[in-house]
Amino acid sequence: MNVSEPPDLFFEISQLLPPWLLLSLILILLVVSTLLLLANRRLSRRLRKQGAELQESEQSYRYLVDNAHDGIAIVQNKRLVYVNQRMCEMTGYDEPALLALDTFLPLIAPEARETMLGNYMRRVAGQGAPSRYESLFLRRDGTSYPIEITGVLISWGGMPATLNVVSDISDRKAAEEAVHFLAHHDTLTKLPNRHQFMEKLEYSIVQAYRSGQRLAVMFIDLNGFKQVNDTYGHHMGDELLKGVAGRLKQQVRDADTLARIGGDEFVILMPSVTGREGVETLIDRISTELEPPFAIEEQSLKSSASFGYALFPEDGQTPAELLKIADHKMYREKRALSEG
Repeated sequence: MNVSEPPDLFFEISQLLPPWLLLSLILILLVVSTLLLLANRRLSRRLRKQGAELQESEQSYRYLVDNAHDGIAIVQNKRLVYVNQRMCEMTGYDEPALLALDTFLPLIAPEARETMLGNYMRRVAGQGAPSRYESLFLRRDGTSYPIEITGVLISWGGMPATLNVVSDISDRKAAEEAVHFLAHHDTLTKLPNRHQFMEKLEYSIVQAYRSGQRLAVMFIDLNGFKQVNDTYGHHMGDELLKGVAGRLKQQVRDADTLARIGGDEFVILMPSVTGREGVETLIDRISTELEPPFAIEEQSLKSSASFGYALFPEDGQTPAELLKIADHKMYREKRALSEG
């Protein structure tokens, strides 16, 4: 028995439909297939364009990261898993050497490692570590310098990690130190100024109260300094002041504070003195030190000084009292010298 072939469905339908309707259906199918083809081509072009844009964006992002002014590092399980080129420059390691480290701690100065590790562990645990803080970087050659770290928690390969931006703040710290130095030191002699001297005097009085020890405040005023300025000019006077400051520094103890408080006036704070004998011995040494003339720009300038001092607690118990008495004694000696 022969099995008949299945009827041609399209042929049977075509026999049932009027010719005009059949042509309409064929036309509709052609239009739909054409539209689908065009849409597919358009989608393919869009996907290719988006892929190219994505690749270009990724390349731009990598270029920006690799050429950033700051170091960028990703740390996971205490190890560096990504570093940019700037990070290599800042540490003195190449990229393979950094990624081979067992932990990031060799990059941190020993005195800063405990704080750094604590911040990292708290950040990974989500316990509110500071997002920005300062630390000390340790280069491969053993030198260290200040840095500022900005860190955030991210996911890297599905695991928690920290993204860290590391900035070299050496210049900023140097500028801050320069400003602080200028605020507390005389610009000409580089000695402590009145502000710093008063801070140390107040602190030393508190310490002397607690320990029951004495301290002394000594005023020093140069004799004949106005004549030097009038005869040779202020430039020579400034050079003389610097020379005097240098000689005074050679006579004071490490624990003493020598300051210039204005004009040709210097003061010395002497903590832990035994009595007047020690102060007067220092006066004799300074007088002897100032006797040789100062050679300044082919000129030989001589200088001497008048002195006055006060002891804590017998002469005064506050900074104002001690300074007033020492200043009064100094001017009394200066007046006696001019009258004599």
